[in-house]
Amino acid sequence: MKRFVFTLIVFTILTSCAEIASTLVEDQLQHGLKSGQTNHQRTKTDDKKLAKQQEQLKKDGKCPKCGGMGRTPDGQYICEACKGTGKYIETNSKQE
Repeated sequence: MKRFVFTLIVFTILTSCAEIASTLVEDQLQHGLKSGQTNHQRTKTDDKKLAKQQEQLKKDGKCPKCGGMGRTPDGQYICEACKGTGKYIETNSKQE
């Protein structure tokens, strides 16, 4: 009888600990998913970094819009700026 009671107590404690742990983990996962889905505002440093990358692509002769690929990664859409060539085409500001 003592063994049964002891086993029952241990089982109850372990079950309650597992419930608490699963609740904590679930809460953390939900918080992580919510924070990952929020839209983050662009900062000035992001804009500067993007401009610097685009200038480097232009220097290398690659289209800054598509990164020199000419198409989307799945190949379905052609870049409007370079007409699918992937090469940088210098245009006048009046044409843009």
